[in-house]
Amino acid sequence: MTLALSVWLTGCSTSTALCDAFGPSKRATIAVPPDTPVEKVFICVDQASINSPDRARYADTGHAIRDVHAGVLETQQYGASNVAGFRLRADVSQQTPATLTLSLRGAGAYCADLGVDKEMDRLKTEIASCLQR
Repeated sequence: MTLALSVWLTGCSTSTALCDAFGPSKRATIAVPPDTPVEKVFICVDQASINSPDRARYADTGHAIRDVHAGVLETQQYGASNVAGFRLRADVSQQTPATLTLSLRGAGAYCADLGVDKEMDRLKTEIASCLQR
């Protein structure tokens, strides 16, 4: 009985670790128009995530990191393990031409995919459109 309980508990923690490492996620890169300030890029990212039809699926609404100088924006629970919902990280390159790299995680219960591909496509479209204005 003790052995069975031990194996079951180990399986649960392994499952969580595997989901965090290999769970539903997507990366994408968007070209940033020349001379676009990092703050404008972050505003476009904010607007796109707020306008999501699946807004309830975002794990949080705040930012753990919002560093304009480093070009990094990260939602509160992006690096946390075993969190259900979409979690987003945005990195703006400091090189020319500038690029925005998006990393999106979207795991639900039992590591179910919440539609990461569809949400990333929507984010890319909205952010690229916002950056062109």
